[in-house]
Amino acid sequence: MASQIGPQPVEVDLEETLASLESLPLFMKSLPNEGSDDVALQALQSLIYDGTADEIAHSFKKQGNDYFKGKRYREAIGFYTQGLDANPTDSALQEALYCNRSACNLELKNYGLVLKDCSKALSLNTKSSKALYRSATALLALDRLEETLDCCDRCLIFDPRNQSVQSLRSRAESTKQAKDRQRQEKEERLRREKEENQLLQRAVKERHLYPTSNPQETLDNPHSPHFDSDDPTRSTLIFPVFFLYPQYATSDVIVHFAEDTTFYAHISQMFPPQAPAPTWDEKQEYTASGLVVYAMTRRRRLLKVGKKMTLRDVCRAAKEKEGESADGLEIKNGYLTFAVLPRGDKEQSWVDEYKRSRDAIMSVNHKILRTANAPQTSPDETETSLAQALVDLENNVPELKAELRPLQISAAREVDVRGGKKAIVVFVPVPQLKAFRKIQPRLTRELEKKFSDRHVVFVAQRRMLSKPTRNSRTKQKRPRSRTLTSVHEKILEDLVFPTEIVGKRTRVAVDGSKLLKVILDSKDATSLEYKLDSFSSVYRRLTGKDVVFEFPPAGQE
Repeated sequence: MASQIGPQPVEVDLEETLASLESLPLFMKSLPNEGSDDVALQALQSLIYDGTADEIAHSFKKQGNDYFKGKRYREAIGFYTQGLDANPTDSALQEALYCNRSACNLELKNYGLVLKDCSKALSLNTKSSKALYRSATALLALDRLEETLDCCDRCLIFDPRNQSVQSLRSRAESTKQAKDRQRQEKEERLRREKEENQLLQRAVKERHLYPTSNPQETLDNPHSPHFDSDDPTRSTLIFPVFFLYPQYATSDVIVHFAEDTTFYAHISQMFPPQAPAPTWDEKQEYTASGLVVYAMTRRRRLLKVGKKMTLRDVCRAAKEKEGESADGLEIKNGYLTFAVLPRGDKEQSWVDEYKRSRDAIMSVNHKILRTANAPQTSPDETETSLAQALVDLENNVPELKAELRPLQISAAREVDVRGGKKAIVVFVPVPQLKAFRKIQPRLTRELEKKFSDRHVVFVAQRRMLSKPTRNSRTKQKRPRSRTLTSVHEKILEDLVFPTEIVGKRTRVAVDGSKLLKVILDSKDATSLEYKLDSFSSVYRRLTGKDVVFEFPPAGQE
């Protein structure tokens, strides 16, 4: 077979040919990705840096516009920035670049950058509608409504037919009116609530009620005392009330107890004669006719409530008599509390137990005297335990009874000591310090027997005064006993009593820290050596200074 002469047809893949053409810059259907390795594309891109600054900036602006149309806002921002970096001299071109970059940032919700670019555009042209419109849009998104309206008004002065600005302004105006309306409604609601609260507080005070709360209790009370909504004169209060049944350690809650309602009305509904007894009433003693109600006052007085007495009557009965200290019912965590018991021996037994516990608590409270510079909070567990221990010693140790009776403490605090132990610091009023020292050795031994795992030290509750300055109001000279140095020295003496301090040395380390070494009288080494670590820990806790207590070596004065 003879061979064919001349050009022969070549098999061509049409899709592959079109794909190769699309890789050429002139035939590209879409913008290339940033960082492309195409040599022809890089050569064309290098042409954008040829020409004047305005021409280069204009070229970057066109590329940024193409990317903006493709919603590739971050790449568009890069081109607009390069155009500005070219330092064009045409102010209109600069304005357009700033406005276009602000449009990209507006899409990306970078409102701070929008305001920054629009501000620069307005510095070039104060009548730039685009800059004012985009500034107003960003300000509206930031909820800065007054500034939004100001931008819209400025734009409408020279461009009154701009529908976009008009629409934006009407939206900002309606938002502002809604917010103003909400703010006024909130202020009015707060004003009414404040007036209501003031009226309620006045009404509670007139009824000699004392609201209290215990932060350690987690009782959640969704109800609170309030005025009766059916009484237009606002003279009737409604309270949530606890009925306690001490015999069975249970309770009932009456959410709405109107103060003009009798107790018997509630009792008869809760324990009707023909109804079955509650599950906890094992002996079926709780019937309306056989129950008695007791109220406990702030001063822990016990009031027996008659069947025909209303809550308002009980409030009047709880009021203190003329010449006595203030008294009345307590509202604990929002509730009034009453005890309900069956008449007879169990009632008398509970009353006797209540009076015994009341007397004990009153004795304990009497032992704690809050001086001017002592904590003004309620006694904590440590202070209560210590006061109870003093009362027990007063009642059970005849040698201490007469001396302990007039003595009181102002505060007590636990301090951690090395070795996992603790020490109790007992703060006493300065006027009583001399009386405490008369019995301190014996009292300390007795208290450490009761608190076997803790050491006990006594410190006077002294008060320090700051150094007077030119702006000080007080003209009286500060007493020497109220200075920081004097108080710290007295604390040292209180801690180690009854022994005496025979020497002091201060050691200064290379880093500037100081260590005070206190030498104690060797005659008390046997009785006090076990408490030296406690002395150091307490002194550091009270003053912030490091100190070491020592006894001189044997045979050395």
